[in-house]
Amino acid sequence: MSKRILGIDVGTNSLGWAVVDRTDCDNYTLVKRGDVIFQEGVNIEKGNIEKSRASERTGHRSTRKHYFRRRMLKIKVLEILVEHQLCPYLSHEELHQWMTRKVYPTNEDFRLWLRTNDANDQNPYHDRHVCLHERLDLRLQENRYRLGRALYHLAQRRGFLSNRLEQNSKTDETGAVKSDISQLNEEMKKAGSQYLGDYFYWLYQEYGNQVTLRIRYTDRKQHYQKEFEAICQRQQLSDDLVDKLRRAIYFQRSLKSQRAGVGKCTFEPDKPRCALSHPRYEEFRMLSFLNNVKVKGPSDDSLRPLSPSEKEKIKPLFLRKSKANFDFEDIAKAIAGKGKYACIRDKEGAQKPYQFNYALSQGVSGCPVTAKLIAVFGESWERNLVNAYRSRNDMRKSDEEIVNEVWNVLYSFSSKEKLRAWGMEKLGLDEACAGEFADITLPTAFAALSLKAVNKILPFLRQGFIYSHAVMLANIPYIIGMDRWNEPRQRQFIMDNLQELLDNFTASDKALQQTLDFCIKDFLLNNYELAPGKADRLYHPSMIETYPDAKADGQGIYQLGSPATNAIRNPMAMRSLHILRRVVNQLLKEKTIDSETEVHIEYARELNDANRRWAINQWQRKQETQRKDYAEKIRKVYADEFEKVIEPTQEELLKYQLWEEQQHLCLYTGEQIGLTDFIGPNPRYDIEHTIPQSMGGDSTRMNLTLCERTYNRTVKGNRMPSQLAEHESILTRIKPWKDKYEELTVKINKLRTHPGMDKASKDNIIRKRHLLELERDYWFQKYQRFTMTEVPEGFSLRQGTGIGLIGKYAGLFLKSLFHHVKERNRKQVYVIKGPITAEFRRLWGLQNLYEQKSRDNHAHHCIDAIVIACINPAEYARMASYYRQEEDFRLNKGNKPVFPKPWTTFTQDLQALEAELLVVHETRNNLTKKARKRVRTKGGNVLSESDSARGSLHNDTYYGAIQKDGVIRYVVRKALSSLSEKDVKDIVDKTVREKVQAAIQEKGAKEALAGTIYMNEEKGITIKKVRCFTKIASPLAIRRHRDASAKEYKRPYYVTNESNYVMGIYEGCIKEKTKREFILVNNLEAVRQLKAARKQGVVSSILPPVSAKSQFPLKYRLYTGTLVLLYENSPEEIDFTNQVDICKRLYKVTGLSSMTVTGNQYGTIQLRYHQEARQAKDLKAQNGAYKEGEEHRPAIMMLHTQFKALVEGTDFRMNILGEIEPLRK
Repeated sequence: MSKRILGIDVGTNSLGWAVVDRTDCDNYTLVKRGDVIFQEGVNIEKGNIEKSRASERTGHRSTRKHYFRRRMLKIKVLEILVEHQLCPYLSHEELHQWMTRKVYPTNEDFRLWLRTNDANDQNPYHDRHVCLHERLDLRLQENRYRLGRALYHLAQRRGFLSNRLEQNSKTDETGAVKSDISQLNEEMKKAGSQYLGDYFYWLYQEYGNQVTLRIRYTDRKQHYQKEFEAICQRQQLSDDLVDKLRRAIYFQRSLKSQRAGVGKCTFEPDKPRCALSHPRYEEFRMLSFLNNVKVKGPSDDSLRPLSPSEKEKIKPLFLRKSKANFDFEDIAKAIAGKGKYACIRDKEGAQKPYQFNYALSQGVSGCPVTAKLIAVFGESWERNLVNAYRSRNDMRKSDEEIVNEVWNVLYSFSSKEKLRAWGMEKLGLDEACAGEFADITLPTAFAALSLKAVNKILPFLRQGFIYSHAVMLANIPYIIGMDRWNEPRQRQFIMDNLQELLDNFTASDKALQQTLDFCIKDFLLNNYELAPGKADRLYHPSMIETYPDAKADGQGIYQLGSPATNAIRNPMAMRSLHILRRVVNQLLKEKTIDSETEVHIEYARELNDANRRWAINQWQRKQETQRKDYAEKIRKVYADEFEKVIEPTQEELLKYQLWEEQQHLCLYTGEQIGLTDFIGPNPRYDIEHTIPQSMGGDSTRMNLTLCERTYNRTVKGNRMPSQLAEHESILTRIKPWKDKYEELTVKINKLRTHPGMDKASKDNIIRKRHLLELERDYWFQKYQRFTMTEVPEGFSLRQGTGIGLIGKYAGLFLKSLFHHVKERNRKQVYVIKGPITAEFRRLWGLQNLYEQKSRDNHAHHCIDAIVIACINPAEYARMASYYRQEEDFRLNKGNKPVFPKPWTTFTQDLQALEAELLVVHETRNNLTKKARKRVRTKGGNVLSESDSARGSLHNDTYYGAIQKDGVIRYVVRKALSSLSEKDVKDIVDKTVREKVQAAIQEKGAKEALAGTIYMNEEKGITIKKVRCFTKIASPLAIRRHRDASAKEYKRPYYVTNESNYVMGIYEGCIKEKTKREFILVNNLEAVRQLKAARKQGVVSSILPPVSAKSQFPLKYRLYTGTLVLLYENSPEEIDFTNQVDICKRLYKVTGLSSMTVTGNQYGTIQLRYHQEARQAKDLKAQNGAYKEGEEHRPAIMMLHTQFKALVEGTDFRMNILGEIEPLRK
């Protein structure tokens, strides 16, 4: 009987899959295989910087909203000024058009009112200065307009307003904004200016254009509101007018709450997660940690939990306002005294009287919010707070409700003044205490559990239970009923029995620990009458959000549901899981697999999180740079020593790398190793496995060293270093490795984050830490292999550890379908580690021992999937046996072993796979897709559809147009510092160009362009930006300038096209000759057409059915990402039954553009071979039409007149499994 197996290799943008049958004799048959390439779930920008695909769109939307609200604010202020005749009249219609249509008022009086004139001292800073120091006669229109202009200017420059957290953050004083504001205050003080308007007017009078006023950070309350109140008081404006202006100018919209995006609790799925700042959670976190701390004192035989008195001694460390986070060493010092403690795992631990189970550098989170509440309300803060609240407010609220209300006020109030007032009114605080209460700041992060779950677990943590036991007991009162639980005898009976049950289980006994929850359930069911399923509501520490069982569709075929889960907010992983779902569901539909199929999956570690991906990428780039350097050095050795020009092999590069790591020494013999001892035709040194492969060692670099050949084969053999007589000498030689990983550990421990950090800073620290951890782990594991006296459990490659969160959820997702029908916990899904796949690739002849896997062809994903499918427990045993025999063979103790392959022609079949594998390219065309969402209205929820584009329509840079010698040329404004020396010749203004060239001749290009170049040094006018000519010939005109120029060509905003949406190729006959025409539609034009069609209620195909010039019918419709089958003369050349022939012809459209050749316009189509995995920069497209039997071209560039192909979606279709069929007979 055969067993069907599905092998899956999931990457960040690829999925290889294979279905095999395994017989009882472990012989395999390949049933089906495939390969899918898709877009990553994130954008990868220059420098491998990841950005969310939505971040650019939401960033632009945020800017638009910001501009709209600024515009709305100005309009509100103008309405008030018009009403009180403080500015020229503007009609309601003019203001409405400006707000809704962005049509700026053209009223000439209004524009003159806004205009500045230095000659007449007409500028808003002068108006503000006058209004501050002179009582104006507001009966005169001139004075009313002056006051109005000053007030309008204050509305235009509102200044920086931080929220309460930023106001209270002492560390932010050194930040750019607050340091600039502090510096400005000092400058105002020195100048004797009380108000900002005075100071800026004085600067303008003294220095003119030599000083820039608007680049400075200013504070809304300290500067602008203070000046506003002073002007209103000086001019004796009515309270009604002042109140209207104050509301209009200084209204601040509250930040949108982010609580809706907070995930759900693990134990209470309908409850949101609790904030880290909640006092209950702080207590929960503290007790969870303290109950896990163990100590071995002078009178103890082994580690024991902390006593109640020791815990009380430690608790004040958690309640320090000055230290929100601290090292475990503070706890050790409090218990043991200075210098009398160590971690039990440290070498010096045995010499200290007190030993702890935590490293002294372990970070510990304190209870900063609770500490601040104690500072305000005293040691019994909760009782005092509740009493103070009840004396002035609702007596019916419980203690818990009052604590929650006070915390919510601290969490939600953005104004320090309002919070201080609330504290005085609701809690009866005096001025000093209210100020301290308002100074309390809260971190904004969230825990994994809800407040409801925390409150259930806390009582058991207070009794001293460790976290895992407290979690198991937490829901028992609610399962049996609170009435029973609150009865003292019943509670004592339950706790006595459960305590006895817990005492019989140990955390180290994993097999027993897994059955503990079943024993608790049995106890409850045997002693209490419970409703069916109620006992299943016990919490368990290992609970995570799981997927519901897969359901059958209308045809009775089981299908995987959506992989979306609150536990994973990782777009890259989600994209991979969605593609995985589509592949598996299609295989289920075709009945290739079923729920009884065994699944083997390898999940890329890069899918776990963006910060780790960055670190892995940086680590790999560093390794690649080193390898290039080593390759150059090896070439030099061959040229100098052997007079040969060679390309170093992968084995030689690896040897060189190991040689550098060993500091040119043989670690076993201590001999100095010369470069020619391991490079060349007769090397004296082998690459050896530190832990022999027969004992579970792998072929990763951390398990390899250079070893003298004779010693390796006659002395070391298949022994570990610790079994050699020279072990102590070997450890001395590798001490630099130990020093290196210990030094890296110290650096890692210093890189810490805390809840108050902004995301960018936190990500930066996490990335650095991940990068250092990769290097530290490498050196630690390399050193560890030399110290092992036996191979520990879990060390072997076959142990499926380290797969990460995403690997775990990928397994859970698949287990929602692939599990035993009656026993859900009997898994049918096995996660395979990447290194073991690589090991089997080598053993089965698909890759040489030290050769790196080629990633130039997408077929390697499918090959890996086949290998993964063929790995089963019996293969691990065969691998260990093979390595033992191989080591015996190297020691001349036996014959050369042969590792059995899944089937006889396995290697040849997989190497020939490229000839017939059709790679599926999943390309999304979202540009014209309509977004839909439910919108709440007075009439209920309605489905709203957008008509906006989902993608970039053009590049961001705006260009100007100038006419020179009758020719219109396009220019762009650039910062002088961004120019290179060769750009200087493109500067439009001759005088400016000459000034810049003179500065370059005097100082050199680098210094001159980075420094200050004066246009008029006497007046202090500097050149900061310049207009430069560009090579752009046909930009897109997207809209018109608000202030129209007299010249028509200057009126539009010009941009460049980012990408083209579709190309239509039209074919017809003129005088019996076949002719072609093309239409190329860019993204902007495509969206315009679709929007116009939707308004008219018709469907637009974007491309017309016939060409405009010759009325030729449409032959081809090409989009970027479309697959095509090329032919030379006729579609009849394509044989859909011949997979090898189809494979040669299948290409993907990667670009659509146009070019001019000898005055004629041609459409150009860029094509890439469907299996080609190299980046575009590494490929050179070859021009020309397809020829039957031509030599393979990885990339092709064709003119629209040369293009002949069958097009996906029109002439053929390909499903997600790579199965292709014609659509036209």
